Amino acid sequence: MEVVIDNTVLSNFALIQRVELLHKVFDGGATTSQHVWNELQIGEKQGVIPENDWSDIKVLELSSDLEKTTFERIKQKLGTGESACLSLAIHRNLKVLTDDLDARKYAQRRGIPVSGSIGVLILAIRKKLISLGGGNDLLLQMIQKGYYSPYQKLDGLI
Repeated sequence: MEVVIDNTVLSNFALIQRVELLHKVFDGGATTSQHVWNELQIGEKQGVIPENDWSDIKVLELSSDLEKTTFERIKQKLGTGESACLSLAIHRNLKVLTDDLDARKYAQRRGIPVSGSIGVLILAIRKKLISLGGGNDLLLQMIQKGYYSPYQKLDGLI
């Protein structure tokens, strides 16, 4: 399934210089919204997010009036990036990757498949792209860069 990735997850992987893992885990189906892309570009220009090779991440525009209307409705409760990703997920049948609790709750209430940074790491381990030890190392790096994780290790989740 193609996924649309919010800034929270993209930033976590960008901060540890492992954006390519998103492309590999989702077999080339890693996308984001134009709104999130704009946020990332600002973060890179300000030096908050290190420069990464984003060439494998496809950027999607809100193209239909229905997508735009849904976006505006969701934006009354959530941020711009989250709202764009959720609108795309609703209308294009995509899975959402976000670590934002409110966005996750919104997706769950509406039956939108949702996961986050930890889910990506678990999937990478299951697909044998990284080892369990490697996954734990990446999670620790994310935590050291400011990611609030409900888990310190992935061991009990595999």
